[in-house]
Parts: sequence; C-alpha cells; structure tokens
Amino acid sequence: MSGLRIGFALLLAAFLAACATMPSQRAAYQAERQALSDHIRVLSGPEYGGRMPGTEGGRMTQAYMVEKLTGYGFQPGAAGGSWHQPVTLQRFSPVSSRLTIRSGRQSLPLSGEGLLVRIRSESRTVKDAGIVFVADKQGLHAASLTGQVALVRADDMQAVATELLAAEPAAIVALFDDSAAFDRFARGFRNGRYGLITQPSDRTAFALLSPDLTRALYERLATDGEGLAARATEAGAPLPLDATADLAFETARETLETANVIGVLPGRVKGSGAVMLLAHWDHLGTCGGESDEDRLCNGAVDNASGVGVMLETARLIAAQGPLDRDLYIVGTTAEELGLLGAEAFAEDPPFPLPTIVAAFNMDTMAISPRGAPLTVIGDGRTPLDPGIRMVAESLGRKLDIREEHQAFVARQDGWALLSRDVPAVLVGSAMGDQSAFDAFMSTHYHAASDEWSPDMELGGATEDIFLHVELLRYFGNEVSYTPGKR
Repeated sequence: MSGLRIGFALLLAAFLAACATMPSQRAAYQAERQALSDHIRVLSGPEYGGRMPGTEGGRMTQAYMVEKLTGYGFQPGAAGGSWHQPVTLQRFSPVSSRLTIRSGRQSLPLSGEGLLVRIRSESRTVKDAGIVFVADKQGLHAASLTGQVALVRADDMQAVATELLAAEPAAIVALFDDSAAFDRFARGFRNGRYGLITQPSDRTAFALLSPDLTRALYERLATDGEGLAARATEAGAPLPLDATADLAFETARETLETANVIGVLPGRVKGSGAVMLLAHWDHLGTCGGESDEDRLCNGAVDNASGVGVMLETARLIAAQGPLDRDLYIVGTTAEELGLLGAEAFAEDPPFPLPTIVAAFNMDTMAISPRGAPLTVIGDGRTPLDPGIRMVAESLGRKLDIREEHQAFVARQDGWALLSRDVPAVLVGSAMGDQSAFDAFMSTHYHAASDEWSPDMELGGATEDIFLHVELLRYFGNEVSYTPGKR
C-alpha cells in the first residue's frame, strides 16, 4: 500500500474511532444522568419522609445504600463486619425560659414565646451575670466573657459568632427587630439542640429575643440597638452595660439511634492506604410553618443528589475493578444537626484516619448546568490541590476557586476529617453557576420545594460523577499519587 493510501487509511480509522467514541460518551452521560435522577427520585420520595435520623425514613435510606453497595460488589466497612456504624444522638428541647434584666432598683422579666433558649445541656440557672453588648469582633478573646451575658443584634450574629463563642459567655442573646427572621430562627430552636452522646454539654446558652421583647429591653436600658452598636464600635471592645441578668431555663432530654453506612472495596495493594467518598444521607424531615400546606422537606438537592453522585461513582469504580488503595464509601447521618455523623466517624473510625490519603465529600450537587466550572472547598488546605487540577484539566473542566466559597469549609462533613489533618475536600460544580447557586439557597434550601422533578438540573452533577471516578483513579493508585510527593 502506498504512503498516501496508508495515510488515508489511518486518517479514516481515526475518524471512525472518533465517530464511535462520541456516541459512546453521549450514551454514558445520558445513562449516568438517568441513574442519578433515579437515586434522587427514590430518596426524596414521600415514603422516605424527609430522611430524618431516628425515623423509619432514615432506616429506609440506610437500607437503600446498603442494597446498592452490595450489588456493586462492596463489602461491609464498619467495625465487626457490619454495614452500620451506630450513632447515638441526644436532643435537648426547650421547655421554658426566663430572662430578668436588672438596672438599678428596677427589673424587667422577659419570658414566653418571645424568648427561646437552645443549649445542649440540662436545665440551668445563671444569676447576677454582667451584661455586655457586642457589635463586632473587636476585643473578643478566648474565655474573655466567661460568666457574662452577651447581647448582639441578630443581623451581626453571623459575623461575630466564632469569636463570640470562643469568648465563652454564659449566654448569647440575639436581639431581633424583624419578626419574619425571628420566626424562621425560632422554628429551628423549638426543634431543640442535638449532639453526640459522647460530647460534653455546651458551656454557652444561645437565646433568641423577639422584636417585642427586644424593644422592651431597649426601653429599660434607655437606648436602642444603633446607639449601643455605635458605642461598642467606638470602644473597640464589648461594651459593659450598667445592668445584670438572671437567666433560668428548663430543657427536656431524649436520645435517638441512627447510623453511618460504611462500605469498602478492598484495594489491590495491601498497606497502601485508603481513599474515601462521603455524603450525608439525612435531611430535616419536616420544615416550614405550622400553617404551610406542604411541610415535607424532601431534600432532593440537599442531599439526595450528593448520595446519588457518591453511589454512581462507587458503581463505576467497582465495575472497572479495584484501585490499589482501599475505597471507602461513607453515608453519614445527622449532618443537618451539626455534622454529627461525620464527627462520630472521626471520633471512632473503623480504620486509622492517617491511612486516608484523600477524602472527597459530596453535598448539594445538583444545581449548575453541564459545563459549569468547578470549585474546591478546602482549597489550599491539603496536598491534594495539584492532583485535583491535573485531573480537572485532563477532563477539560475549568476551576473557579473563590475565597468566598471557602466560608463553607467548616459547614460540611469534610470538616470533621480536615480538622483532624485528614486531606478532605469538596470538589464539584454546584457553585460553578453562582446565580443558580444563590437562587437555590434563597428559595429551595431547607424548604419543602427542594423536590425531585424529571427536568431538574443534573448536568453539572452528572459530569461530577465522571470527575470523581478520575479523581479516585488518580489518588487511589500508588503510581500516580504518593503522599508527600508530586
């Protein structure tokens, strides 16, 4: 065959191979999109009841994951050859509370539905505590407010929460001037404060004060929120007030049983470590106001979509054969109650945490369309960054790392590992379309409207399945990734 004919034959073969590959890739994408949709439809269905831990819907969710992982070829990965890592939760619900403000010889008693106290602790009384007003982070130091009651405007709470809790006041009282905002927070407070049975009691009580009671407080102090904030800002420190406080509250305690689901696909090379996928399976059960027609919090995006991406990634890896390293799949419970399932896993892991060379969390995945760029929650905190970038580039995925996205690092299950020096990140496209992400957070997040539909946006989440397959293939094999080396 002449050189021209050989060249033409090779060109034709390449063309035909490309034509065969493109439909194959399209078919694989469509198949994964449908499989992901099916997982979300089932897990966010009404029979699962919103997947609240300790309920029948929660147990059904655990059984669903075990059934799927068993079918994929995984083995039980929890202690004692079990699929389940038991997690015992405590719930402390508010029963009654009373806050008395004393200024000079006058006292102002505050109680009723406008005062709600949440704390993971038995009933308690705080007497003759000094009162300070906090406007910002200035002057807040570890244990600097021990035994005192801190007043803070609700609008300022998020900006000062971390430093204020570290200052360890006896109580933090959030002052509300907006009734809708108070009602929204009050619903969560009435549900109680959850914790692991192994966790110590809270040192600080967190109280909400309704707009009506806030106005009464300001009148007794002969000031208002703006005036107090201006004085505190000028002082550059929490502002002591000429008043003292008594706070008494009663709580009711109950326990409930739930579990993390853990499966493992043993690796080919014994002693080479482990890689891990995790996604929280739980949601809120019910949400919204008492008068709302639909109060079922289905949790389709948050986080049936994360569980679906995790399961499909696990299925594809198992179908291709094991990695060098062990692959653990962990469905965590009680994330919505404070990352409690992930904390329970990290407190008592079924295998040594230092053997984990890479962990990838999957949360609230189904938001952005196909082609949306990726972000990495935890970027700059682990040695995984170069490998993540290499894998993303090999797939033609763009990275859009923003500092504001890192605010979520301690609000997702990966934090339970990352805070213990385990390299854990959340990689995905959910924040790749910022307008779509903001729209979800402002409308459907923790709302009854977070439901499955046949046309829900699954483009980015489906691509994220293939991304995580390649991330596991890279970090799960000794040749491509050795911790401490690039």
